[in-house]
Amino acid sequence: MSATVSGLGATAFTRLDAYPTRALDSSSLTAVDHSVPLLPTWGKLIDSVLDIHNLRDNWDGEGSEAPSPGAVDGALLLAMALRDRQERPADRVVPSVNGTVYFEWHLPDAYREIEVTGPSRAEVRIVHKGSDAVETFVIGL
Repeated sequence: MSATVSGLGATAFTRLDAYPTRALDSSSLTAVDHSVPLLPTWGKLIDSVLDIHNLRDNWDGEGSEAPSPGAVDGALLLAMALRDRQERPADRVVPSVNGTVYFEWHLPDAYREIEVTGPSRAEVRIVHKGSDAVETFVIGL
């Protein structure tokens, strides 16, 4: 993996250790670990999308194609729209090995991802906790 993308992570459900943590008031926690991941800001996520724009083919050393300019443009539009609507920031944004861009949310009750496939199209996938069914739909950007 190149230095450009080393902080972006590899796949869903990995690299949670890459997110900084902060201590909480221990009286509000029952677990032994008294830290939780800090959520990135939309500004940092937008910066990550801009970094993804600079990737070239074989960015991962495994022959993956670079994200298409249209997918990166769509990812920027999506991030700015979600930010402007004051939606919770994604946990991370990552390039995919097939030229698209993923936003991921690891929520207490579900895993949600939005795969931006072009300048005006994205696919949403949601898996609710305890379910093995995937809810899928397409959105326009």
